[in-house]
Amino acid sequence: MARGLKEAKQRQTTPEAVTIFTDAQAAIRRMVSEEPGPGQQYAIEARQHVAALRRARPDIRIEIRWCPAHKGVTGNEIADTWAKLAADEPDAHGVEWLAHADGSPRRMPLPRSLAHLSREATEKKWKEARQWSKARIKPAKYKIPERQLPDRTVAGCSKRSASRFYQLRSGHALTGQYLKWTKSRPSARCEWCQYQCQTRDHLLKNCPEWRAQQKVMWSTIKKETGRWKSRWKIRDLFADPRCSQAILDFLASTQVGRRAPKPEEEEEDAQSEASEWELREREERDEERRQREAAMGAEEEERLVFLPLPFSSVPTGNEDIGDEERVGERG
Repeated sequence: MARGLKEAKQRQTTPEAVTIFTDAQAAIRRMVSEEPGPGQQYAIEARQHVAALRRARPDIRIEIRWCPAHKGVTGNEIADTWAKLAADEPDAHGVEWLAHADGSPRRMPLPRSLAHLSREATEKKWKEARQWSKARIKPAKYKIPERQLPDRTVAGCSKRSASRFYQLRSGHALTGQYLKWTKSRPSARCEWCQYQCQTRDHLLKNCPEWRAQQKVMWSTIKKETGRWKSRWKIRDLFADPRCSQAILDFLASTQVGRRAPKPEEEEEDAQSEASEWELREREERDEERRQREAAMGAEEEERLVFLPLPFSSVPTGNEDIGDEERVGERG
């Protein structure tokens, strides 16, 4: 969109109307603001081009319209087919090789398209990255996923839940075993049940503090995969995307992956775990309540205040005196 607006701006004569069609709804939404985030640079450029067009011609009509993708269009389907053929090996769909004048074959490299070269480079990078990771990761703690795509279930949850999930998956979580290894705790004892070694396996399978939640989680996992907890290793459990939702629900209903609060610090921990947004909302609600109480108190005071009378009547004991005599006395 930014390039199209730029082309319209660079014309010798500013057009009366500019209409841009695109099938990217995210790009259209990104044009609304210049806030930091993905695509900010292009949004700023596009808005600058729009401003320049309006300065050159105030009555110009600029429209950005969404249109469906080209799926199902005959010409587009043929182009996709040829693009896939170009990305394949050259000898997979027949290649006519050049030869010398006498008919002898000419030695030359296989012809390849840019799409095939790009795919080969990407796959080589993935292979090197996996080899580098395997050389530095202990397979007993972490299993490298077969696919390069992230887990959509974990990506769609809150940041706090995702951080606990990945910490437990990598083994670098708030467990007794890891904290002792990092010398952050003198022993690896479980803070919830006082078991001698608090590991991921203990927390997700055997800790009696979370027995009810464990039962729900493993029932869901068995329903999804057909395997009970005795057949699961923790590294395989976190690597299987079918188990991600059950693990996230378990973490949401327990304190696994967090430090166990001390009795005298439970209230302070509850306050510290509240997010800044929650604290701000709480303060705003308290302020609104104080304002309402102050307004109601002011209304009550206004109703209770008596206005002073312009004169006061004092009894004198001469109530039988006529009106004329009373008037004469006043005179």
